[in-house]
Amino acid sequence: MQEAITEDKETKPDDEFHLPGLSILRDAVHNASRKVPPRNKLQQDGIAGATTAVSSLPDGMANGLLAGVNPVYGLYACIAGPLVGGLLSSSQLMMITATSASAIMAGQTIRELPAEERGQVFFLLVVLIGVFQAVLGLLGQGRLTRFVSFSVMIGFLTGISVLLIMSQLPTATGYTPSGSNSIYQTINLLLNVDKLHLPSTGMAALTVLLAIFLQKTPLKKFFALIAIAIPSAIVFFFGLEGVKVVQDVGDISGGIPSMVVPPFSAISIDIITGAAAVAIVILIQGAGVSQSVPNKDGSPSSASRDFVAHGAANIASGFFQGLPVGGSLGTTAINVLARAQTRWASIFSSLAMTLIVAVFSGVVAHTAMPSLGAMLILAGIRSIKLSDIVATWNPGWKSWPSFLAAGVTFGATLILPIPSAVGIGVLLSAFLFVTQSSTEITLVELRKREDGKIEEHTPPRTLKSGQITVLNVYGNLFYAGARTLEHLLPQPEHAQNPVVILRLRGRSSLGATLVSVLANYAAMLKTVNGKLYLTGVSEGVNHEVAHSDLLRMNGPVKAFKVEPELGLSTHNAVVDAEAWLLECEESNP
Repeated sequence: MQEAITEDKETKPDDEFHLPGLSILRDAVHNASRKVPPRNKLQQDGIAGATTAVSSLPDGMANGLLAGVNPVYGLYACIAGPLVGGLLSSSQLMMITATSASAIMAGQTIRELPAEERGQVFFLLVVLIGVFQAVLGLLGQGRLTRFVSFSVMIGFLTGISVLLIMSQLPTATGYTPSGSNSIYQTINLLLNVDKLHLPSTGMAALTVLLAIFLQKTPLKKFFALIAIAIPSAIVFFFGLEGVKVVQDVGDISGGIPSMVVPPFSAISIDIITGAAAVAIVILIQGAGVSQSVPNKDGSPSSASRDFVAHGAANIASGFFQGLPVGGSLGTTAINVLARAQTRWASIFSSLAMTLIVAVFSGVVAHTAMPSLGAMLILAGIRSIKLSDIVATWNPGWKSWPSFLAAGVTFGATLILPIPSAVGIGVLLSAFLFVTQSSTEITLVELRKREDGKIEEHTPPRTLKSGQITVLNVYGNLFYAGARTLEHLLPQPEHAQNPVVILRLRGRSSLGATLVSVLANYAAMLKTVNGKLYLTGVSEGVNHEVAHSDLLRMNGPVKAFKVEPELGLSTHNAVVDAEAWLLECEESNP
């Protein structure tokens, strides 16, 4: 007879009651009140902050145009977002600032409004975006990002990086390509290389060469600023014709933003649903950016805290006439490229942008656009992590779902609008989770050796008469997983009095599908006078089984509740089964 089986240790649930919002706020306040970092790190953060502020100028104004509002609102977002987001975010190097995806979505939400109402309602939209994000964070819903798989996130981030590179090629080359999207425009640009504006392309190339060379010199801390400043000075002093500068994009002499109170009376269903959609896209994109920049001090990041940081940053941006903000891959990449050390780089970026708008707008207005485009291209190239891309593909047929997820999301990001690409990625993550969970079911037979140790063996295809078979199952048994288990269970066929003991320790519930599968299997065992034992049954599972009309307890099915002592419930089942088999032998000599 089969001897008792020692069970694995059960992970106990956390019975303590937690208020996620309180702990998140406490951590955020702790971050904001931490002492200033050492002088060398602070100096490098200051340089990185100035670099990201300058590089954000054209994008900030362009995002304002994308949203259909005054370009200076994009610069105001680059003040409020990095300041508040930098103070509260758990991802220290992530730059929470204006992004093209959020600007486009926000602009689409208010485009039907009259032009005279659009401005004030726009700020109301930004505040509501922040409220949605902050509430999700305070409720501890950062775990929702776990449902977006690594492969989908890599495909999305790689697609965003490639889009960033392609979007800056016209800026760096001075050629305006034709085409309905970035791919067609890039192809058109490559087919018309002879039409590139040589002075602009030359300044971009000089910026790239300076950035690479200066990183190997004692001036490496200042390489990004110098790489942008030298070409800009050449354009200014030599008057290179046709090379665009920042002031050609828009006027940045808007002054310090003043606080406004959005018209909350204008809240409507369309504004609320639009704000929720933009909020979710920003959070998903921010989660991807956060994953790409781990903290240098080794501290873990918290998605829920980052949700709160995004929310607070958007609320502040809305009250100070800014665009919606979120984790920006491009600006974050430049922040890392400029050797930022702590969250103070983000704070310095906000302060630098404030000085630029208030004091130095005239100087910065002459910054060469090709140089800024070249720096963004370098940042995009650095954001593409080949090791992560390779990780989605390993030799063997089992790797195809991950590779497919990454490839489809990458393609969708390049071709479709950002919200659609994110939606496809989320749906694909859910689909892969369900399909892989249903196929990655492993059933093993447990046997006890003479020395008391447990061995796992391939379960038999058929049961033997008068023998106890102890089975353990690995994997998710909901829905399709339960049907997969149904095909793996050994069949009674011509056996008499077979006993199957199925371990369920650690499972909090069974679900209707698994209950149906077990009921059918128990019925098959009953036809050959067999029995099914369920061991390690939790309170929830026991209640589920006891109140099921399909599983008849103390008939073909018998359950043993989980015991504090490991292996005791299975031992009790084995003892009971042995006694029952003995009775069967005595009644049928």
